[in-house]
Amino acid sequence: MIPRTRARIARWGRAVSALWPHVPLAVILGLVGALNILYGLKLPVRLLQRVQALHGIAGSLSAVGGTAQAILGLMLVVAGIGLVRRLSFAWSLAVLLLAIALGVNVAQRNWGFNLVLMGVLFIALFLFKNRFTRRTVVASVLLSLISIFAILAYGTFGSYLLRADFRPPIPDLGTAFYFTIVTLSTVGYGDIVPDKPETQWFVISLLVVGLSVFASAIASVLGPTISGELDRIFKPKESKVEPKDHVILVGEGAIARNTAQELKRRGVPFVQIVTGQNEPPEGGHRVIEGDPTDDAVLCEAGIQQARMVIAAGEDDGENAFIALVAKDLNPNVKMLALASSALVIRRLKLARADLVFSPAAVGSRLLADLVEGIEISPEFQDLLEGRTGKQP
Repeated sequence: MIPRTRARIARWGRAVSALWPHVPLAVILGLVGALNILYGLKLPVRLLQRVQALHGIAGSLSAVGGTAQAILGLMLVVAGIGLVRRLSFAWSLAVLLLAIALGVNVAQRNWGFNLVLMGVLFIALFLFKNRFTRRTVVASVLLSLISIFAILAYGTFGSYLLRADFRPPIPDLGTAFYFTIVTLSTVGYGDIVPDKPETQWFVISLLVVGLSVFASAIASVLGPTISGELDRIFKPKESKVEPKDHVILVGEGAIARNTAQELKRRGVPFVQIVTGQNEPPEGGHRVIEGDPTDDAVLCEAGIQQARMVIAAGEDDGENAFIALVAKDLNPNVKMLALASSALVIRRLKLARADLVFSPAAVGSRLLADLVEGIEISPEFQDLLEGRTGKQP
């Protein structure tokens, strides 16, 4: 009974580690954004109003008007969705929005639990920055478009709601949109200027968030392409022939090491991805060090031309995430994932793994066959006799 309990606790621990810390951070950020949407649209939830901390967070950005607060809340929700997928652009957007929220709280002298909670969330994002390294073109473009639309709407509705505090007053939404474009483009015609401290703070927030959103969007979408072109121009001698029809082996444990040796013995072309936390693998094949769930690392390993990916890590949750990312980058690649036990096989199948192999389950069955005297296949005789490889 105790071993079964320990196994269950271990499975829960692996499941939690696979979701930590990006999912809790995304949930908290999404909650803050949802509350800002509710209060910005004048739809407060009575149950949430009773919680002082949540009530304070929801009113953090109320200085710029209800509609603008709702738009910023929408941007926080979008950033939270991106954090679930560990996107680097979503991390940058979340940090910027939280910085604005913290600044508004400090300017309004709202010293309370809401300020502390947002400060802790802000620090946590910086501490776990290396967990948000995914870069996908489709997700980056989509998030960039949503963020640009949101910042334009934020500037337009915010300036219109504060129209009386500008000199001259802003008469309509068209003029508010014009003021937003002029502000974000840093042209500075000076025909419309903020006349009160609240309006000046709003314009500062529009500039900081808007310019950061545009810069992050350009960097996330065009950055990899520009970096690749610069490497091609300035480092032509370091260009490598891209592997094709090969196997990508992920992992550096005992199973991964033995699999690498067997693939080399059989002459199967493969690329191994390691995290660098353990001793480097033996030479004779290409090794890439990095996060195997990062799109850039898998693309460097040639995921688009690979015929199979073997997720041979020791963590079931990480193997499942590798399967999801690999299938997202190349739906036609064959996915083989290792499972710590037979109970995990079905879950890895749900993670789009084509084949799932449990060494522990297979090994225990072979042991039972040896105990009962059942003849083992000749393919395994060299292993049973302690020889390092099959004889020719």
